[in-house]
Amino acid sequence: MAKHSRPPEDNDRRGILWALLALLGVVLVAGAFWFLGGDDDDPAADAPDPAPTTAEPAPSDDAAVTSDPPPAAAPESCDPVTVWSAPELLPAVTAAADRAADDCFTYDVQERETATSQAEVRGEDAPDVWLPSSVAWAQLAARDGVDLQVGPTVASSPVLLTGAPGTVAGMGDLGLTPDSSFAELAQVYQEQAATGDAQLTMRLGDPRNDPATMALLAATSEELGSLDEPGGPGRSLLVVLAQTAAQGDPLSVLRSDADTLVPATEQQIGTAVADGQELQGVQLGGDLGTVQLPFVRVGQEGSEEAVAALQEELTSGAADGDLAESFLRPGDEGAAPGVPGVPERVRTTGEAPDEQLTATVAETWSVIAPQSRILALIDISGSMEAPVDDDATRIDLTREAAQTALSVIPERTAVGVWYFATSLDGERDHVEAAPLRPLEEEVGDVTHKEVLLGVTEELGVDTLQGDTGLHDSLWAAYSAMQEEDVDDAISSVLMLTDGINDDSTGGLSEDEVVERLEQAREEGDRQVTVVLIGVGPDVDADALERLATAAGGESLVITDPRELPQVFVDVVARRAA
Repeated sequence: MAKHSRPPEDNDRRGILWALLALLGVVLVAGAFWFLGGDDDDPAADAPDPAPTTAEPAPSDDAAVTSDPPPAAAPESCDPVTVWSAPELLPAVTAAADRAADDCFTYDVQERETATSQAEVRGEDAPDVWLPSSVAWAQLAARDGVDLQVGPTVASSPVLLTGAPGTVAGMGDLGLTPDSSFAELAQVYQEQAATGDAQLTMRLGDPRNDPATMALLAATSEELGSLDEPGGPGRSLLVVLAQTAAQGDPLSVLRSDADTLVPATEQQIGTAVADGQELQGVQLGGDLGTVQLPFVRVGQEGSEEAVAALQEELTSGAADGDLAESFLRPGDEGAAPGVPGVPERVRTTGEAPDEQLTATVAETWSVIAPQSRILALIDISGSMEAPVDDDATRIDLTREAAQTALSVIPERTAVGVWYFATSLDGERDHVEAAPLRPLEEEVGDVTHKEVLLGVTEELGVDTLQGDTGLHDSLWAAYSAMQEEDVDDAISSVLMLTDGINDDSTGGLSEDEVVERLEQAREEGDRQVTVVLIGVGPDVDADALERLATAAGGESLVITDPRELPQVFVDVVARRAA
């Protein structure tokens, strides 16, 4: 019997079976996709993928790691950023700007000294970023209405009292140790300065532009006493320091004055030592302050993203090495750069100075720091021959007081001397003994201070004559100082007398001179400080007080010549009280 071929319905059944298997595979793949996170809302997820013509291998783990990331979003702005940097930070800022710069971000880094930046940041051409030499300058600018944002501290540097190694070691001879407070040192210095025989000199910079001085005064103000209280010990010390302040960098003083201590930052010491200067710093027992150098945003024109990139570079570990090369500590409390002459135990404080205290220091200094111009009137009338005790006359006491004051008054103070008694120069009751000049000014082969010491040394009984033409002389001196007023200086009349007007030739009465002084004080735009000092037991204290009040000044009686230097301090301390 012949064989038969397979019936056609068997082939049909096999085709149907394969089709069912293929459909089942599609369903299983789609279910797996949904289980692993497929999007139910995506219509494409419901449609079967077309059958691949060739099989492709699944990606390996290595391939997944090395795949390219998606492209970053383009910056919103590529506007250039203007950066002002203090010299102390300039190398680190320049390096950070170089790292942050790319095809979009560009930086114009400019060096700005403290005084320049403080003045110009208030103007229309302010930068986008300001890196000042102290956070104090940003605080003062903000109080003046500058719209800025103080960001993180980029770098910091502790403040130390600094001098030649021998000078620092010599502090022990004054009973001071490294654990003594700054207030204790200041008291010793002030006591010695009042006598003119100080073994140690202390000089500050101008806290309005010297970061170390500002940090020191802000940190020690509480232990010194209120700096803005005219009669307080803190204000009196500040007067002495303000009137002898160094012009410019205080460290420059040490090159010519080996017996001096000045405040300096760790960075300043490191820079000076690197230049060959031998210095030693001491922090004493308390905190002498830390200078913090912040990142400050000012303008709004540069790319905000570029500003943020620069801030990130300056506050990241990438900047630490650049800061260390400039002898700075990164951030608020970063590692010390290891400066020779700076003790290892020196610490920093992470807190910024109080904004109000910063303003108080700056404002107080503005009042007491200007140069003093003093016209001293010395009574040489016959009544000055009267004895004060068994060993001295009134003129002896006056001579000693004048010479004591001249020995301690700051060298930049301008002093002139008039003698007064009736009819000394025709009808005038005064004569000029020495013109008004700074004590440090050279006159021939000597200084003006030496001239004044010689002039006042001659005062004695033999120089006395006439009666006491006090009223006419006071009015003449007040008028002269008001007419010759100098910008950025404070003019004063300082009268030494036995305190009794006895003008046998007539002259102004007490009521007349009081009226003139009151009118001149009210109408004049140049004020003159008047201090009337009575010498001896017969002083008419009430009359002196009335005259001083009319001129807006003060009067007092002294019996000890050593009181006169403190009178000078008190007069300056009461400026704008």
